[in-house]
Order: sequence, then structure tokens, then C-alpha cells
Amino acid sequence: MNNYQKHLRCSMIMFCTAFFVQANAQLFFSKKAVLKYHKITLDTAKNTITLNFDLQGPANRYYVTRLYYSSNNARSFKGPLQAVSGDIGDSISVGNNKSVVWSFIKDNPYFSGKNVIFKIESTEIPKQVKGGPRNAFKSLLLPGWGDYKVRNGYHYEWIPTAVFTLLGAGIVFRISADRLYERYDMGDPNSEVAHQRLFQTAQSHNILSQVLLGASAIVWLGDVLGVYLKGRKNLKKYFPKPEEEVKKTAWLMPTEIRPSIAQFSGRFQLNILWKF
Repeated sequence: MNNYQKHLRCSMIMFCTAFFVQANAQLFFSKKAVLKYHKITLDTAKNTITLNFDLQGPANRYYVTRLYYSSNNARSFKGPLQAVSGDIGDSISVGNNKSVVWSFIKDNPYFSGKNVIFKIESTEIPKQVKGGPRNAFKSLLLPGWGDYKVRNGYHYEWIPTAVFTLLGAGIVFRISADRLYERYDMGDPNSEVAHQRLFQTAQSHNILSQVLLGASAIVWLGDVLGVYLKGRKNLKKYFPKPEEEVKKTAWLMPTEIRPSIAQFSGRFQLNILWKF
């Protein structure tokens, strides 16, 4: 396998890798929420138990948190507990030094506290984005920017990273190819074999540059198109046209198209029936 074939194969591998990263970006960049417990404090004067914890996860996400307890070595749990306050309930944001206070007498007057195990369940509230197709202009200016407005994923930084990495690599190989062509035209080096090898290397760098630049354009324009199509779906889902507007434009379309035979000419014709 000569250098030309090696560089061409390398370019195809990089091209396929870019699409693999595009398809699996969520797997690489998304992080699940993690609960870290710190301490449990009992206040016998107020009959309360306080649990301190950290809720770590993606920023700008909210969670529904519920408190449970078990007195049979975690074989089963009771709850969700109702007499609670603090960082518990709906729309809890991520962060450290959070706490939940349980007034156990209100929930269970016979609560003894023996062999008790607490558990906090945290369920992510799905993000609802309602951005329209105009956000495609944001992705046109900066790839990945419009995705934050029309999709509910966690991270889209991989899109500009992939685009500009491919673009930068394409430019580097383009500059390298130009320099190698210049050396070839100047007759450097002197031997015929080395001279021909120089030309093949320049040619392979040129092809590799075109592949990388083309891949960056495909990813960039593909992102713009994807944002536009997703924005159109959001418009139909979250902002459907009122029935009155549909009726105003209904007269523009025929209600029925009926084939028939002309009476005098005997030719086939289509009759368009309109309803006003």
C-alpha cells in the first residue's frame, strides 16, 4: 500500500468517525443525576429528621424528588413521605448542600427509628423546548447553537468541535499540499523516484483536504437543516394554527377532483369542484 492509498484510507476513517461521533454524542457527553448523602440529624425537640445531600447532574435541569424510608433492611420502602420540607418535591434544581426535613410524628406517630434506611428518589423533568425553524440561522452562524433552542438534549458542543476540527484539519492539509506542489514544481528533490513520491504525497494531501473540508460542510449544513426541520415540528406541535385560520385558507384548495369524458370531444378531462 503506497502513501497515496494510506492517506486516502485515513481520510475515509476520519470521515466515518465524524458521523459516528454525531450519532453517539449524547452517549459521550450526557451525565446522569447523582445523589450524594452527607449526614442525617435527629432533632428530638422538634421531632424532625434532617437529611443533607448533593444533587449533581446536568445544569439547567430540574427534578422531582421524593423521600422514602425502610425499616426491614431495604426489602421494601414506605412513602413518598408527606410531612417534608426543604429541597423536596417538584422542580428541584441541581446543586450542593441541599437538605430535606421530615416531621416523622406527622407521618407516623409510631415511628421508632430502629433499623431505618432512607432513600431519596430523583426523577428528571423532561425539558420542553419550543423553538421554531428560525433558529436554523443560529446554527448557520455557529453550528450547534440552534440545537439548544429546538431540542431537549444535554450538550451540543460536540457539533462546533467536530465542524471546526474537520475544517482546521482540512486547511492544514491544503496548505501542506500547496507547499509540496511548490517543491515539486521547483524540482526538489533531484532524484526521479523522490520527485515522484513528492508529487504523490502532495496529491494525497490535496484529496485529504477536500474530504475533510467536505465533511465539515456536511456536518455544518446537516445541523442547520436538522434544526430547521425540528423547528417546524415544534411549531406544529406547540403552536398549531387556530381553526379559524384553517377555514380562511380552505377555499384555496379544491374539495374534489372528478375524472369524466367531455360531451362533445369525447376526450378525457378532470373536473375540479370547489366549495365556498
